[in-house]
Amino acid sequence: MRFDRDKVPDGDRLRREARVAGLRDFRTPSLEAVERRRKQLWLVTTIVIASVAAGVMVVARPAGSSPHMLSEPLLRLSVIVLAVACCAYAIEKEVHLGRATRMLTDERVLTAALTNRLHEVSLLLDAGRAMNQLLELSELLETVLRSACELLDANGGSMMLVEGDELVTLCVRGREEAVGARLRLGEGVAGHVALRREPVLIEGHVDPKEFPGLADRAPYVESAMSLPLVHRDEVVGVLNVNAAADYAFTEYDLRAVAVFAEQAAAAIANARLYEAERAHVAELIELRHRHIGEVG
Repeated sequence: MRFDRDKVPDGDRLRREARVAGLRDFRTPSLEAVERRRKQLWLVTTIVIASVAAGVMVVARPAGSSPHMLSEPLLRLSVIVLAVACCAYAIEKEVHLGRATRMLTDERVLTAALTNRLHEVSLLLDAGRAMNQLLELSELLETVLRSACELLDANGGSMMLVEGDELVTLCVRGREEAVGARLRLGEGVAGHVALRREPVLIEGHVDPKEFPGLADRAPYVESAMSLPLVHRDEVVGVLNVNAAADYAFTEYDLRAVAVFAEQAAAAIANARLYEAERAHVAELIELRHRHIGEVG
């Protein structure tokens, strides 16, 4: 997420607005304090106007009573001027309080966004450390999928790796019977993602014309995303994540997981290389034992 520095409230400007509005006891006013000040301002203004009007009614006696020091038109004019002055004062303070409220609201929104971003970065770092420590492919895939679901508060998903011209489902959360399922590259959503190397954000029903060979999804998923796992310009697999029932993924979620997918692709490539080397070493050891047996 990128933050616009021009939108970040200036502390000195915020304190100045608060002082002008009458909040002199707060070095850094809170949103609650500003709202209390707004209520107090309009409450006092209403009381003053009502008191002036009541006083005028008491002073302005009916015709035939004792004479007044001020004539009735002049008295009415005085009331109007006083009421207008009170309203002008209240409006001026309300303008400054409104500015302070907007700045404090922007500050809270930016703080919440930054907090969420830091939480996501922390999860990414934790997931990266966990992935770099694993060389067993099955454990790695489980860790990748679990970390992706935690990052997005997702309901489930799957990990599919490329084998030849097919994608093989090796790890699943939420639909374990799908383990071992195969899909040709270019077919369905995952095959489309693997072939074109472009992430896809799914919302609602999927058009079979857009994704040829699409199989029915059971159970139905309202929101999901599929991301290619690319390492050194080679597609190693596809990460699929399904949103919870009450949430819909956004473009921001897709960008956040794209960074995670790069780390996952590198870890998977390393794990596959390790497994290939281990199998090669095991084969050499077996050949050596066989050769020793033949010589003996």
